Amino acid sequence: MTMYHGTEAENLFRALVGSKGAACILKQAGRSLPQTFRFNPLKHTADFQARLLQHEQFEFSAAPIPGAYEVVSGPGSVGKSLTHFLGDIYIQDLASMLPPLLLDPQPGETVLDLCSAPGSKTSQIAGMMRNQGVLVANDVSGKRIRALAFNLRKFGSVNTLILRLYGEQFGNQYFECFDRILVDPPCSALGTLQKSPDVLERWQASRSERYATNQTSLLTSALKALRPGGVLVYSTCTLAPEENEAVLDAALREFPIELDPISSYGLKTQPGLTEFQGRRFHPTMERAIRVYPHENEAEGFFIARIRKTDGFGYQRLRKPQGERIEYLDHSDPTVNSRLQALAEHYALPESLFRDEVYWLGTELSLATNELKRFPLYEPPIRMGLPVLHLRSKEAKITTEGSHLLGEHARKGVVDLPDFEGLAAFVNRDPLACETPHSHQVLVRFDGQIIGHALVDNNFLLSRFPRTGWRFELSGDRTRTN
Repeated sequence: MTMYHGTEAENLFRALVGSKGAACILKQAGRSLPQTFRFNPLKHTADFQARLLQHEQFEFSAAPIPGAYEVVSGPGSVGKSLTHFLGDIYIQDLASMLPPLLLDPQPGETVLDLCSAPGSKTSQIAGMMRNQGVLVANDVSGKRIRALAFNLRKFGSVNTLILRLYGEQFGNQYFECFDRILVDPPCSALGTLQKSPDVLERWQASRSERYATNQTSLLTSALKALRPGGVLVYSTCTLAPEENEAVLDAALREFPIELDPISSYGLKTQPGLTEFQGRRFHPTMERAIRVYPHENEAEGFFIARIRKTDGFGYQRLRKPQGERIEYLDHSDPTVNSRLQALAEHYALPESLFRDEVYWLGTELSLATNELKRFPLYEPPIRMGLPVLHLRSKEAKITTEGSHLLGEHARKGVVDLPDFEGLAAFVNRDPLACETPHSHQVLVRFDGQIIGHALVDNNFLLSRFPRTGWRFELSGDRTRTN
């Protein structure tokens, strides 16, 4: 293992936790952490998710964080499990799960994740909101937004609006609009030394100072966008005080905000610094928490929970002109014809579509009605969850749409008899099917909709998304090839 001596990072660690603590942190460089994950409350049942993962020969146990689990043993990476590919679990570091838990978003609220890509914390927030209310997922990077959109789609998020704005715009465009905001800004990532040990060579105090300038701007913007009485969580995966306590200290001295005491939810944490190398920070900084990588089986993190105690007065800048977005309801002829065909094909209750709104892009997306009332000043990247393909006249459901709506289907459903049949379906192998007519069907296993398929000449032709590898679910050993 490479040891990093004499770097600026090592000097920082010594100043933070002493020589012995610094040596312990440096030993974490390049060390593999346990695989940890959480189940997805928006898809399938918890019992089904656990049974499927266990059948794939993964053993797991509860982790210290509520709702988190650690892989004890398995045939390989849980990231290549069918359970993961279905979107039933999300792999995430334990410390990374803390910020959404501390934000505590509630169903029906209006919530912003300011720097959301690739979507780990955003999907966690979506699950906690139970697909109700408005969740704005924003990022400025086009490449990262593609990963964000993919992850939220796979997770089954209906109440999410994906925007691509500079975070500094929100304070003006959405002045005192959000109930809760997560600010997890770009940082020097000094807490990720287990998976990225080269960060120890790259880190310099001057680099943290450059990040801090951007972090201060993003935090200020977010505080302006937060309604009075609202809650904001500021978190980073770095240990540098310049990007943590120093950024918060400036905000605490300028704005009517305060820090809430917070729980560590089972991880070992240290209080935020009230003094570092002769610089004094706000005395309530001890209410923030520091997660050190040598004290937990997790990445290093800094987290603070901020409450806005009063309004910031009047908006100083004029809002831009609102963007006209064509939200459609179920009665719109373009939407209704497709929804009615879908309802008739699978005997879905028409009431299923009445309380939602729709958005036409390359696919028909379903979204919560609350999104219709949310003001937009830029066209969204994506809204809601794509449920229908629009490339043909026939109503062809998406895999995500089948997961969302399939439990209500009363016809057009084919049951897979066993795990061997499930493996064949997800591997897109043709399966014999007694239904003689050619038509689209939903495919169910163990009471849960897995996806959709085409029945043709007494064969079930899977439309399960391509994975790039084969799942093997038969016999005493489960593996991916």
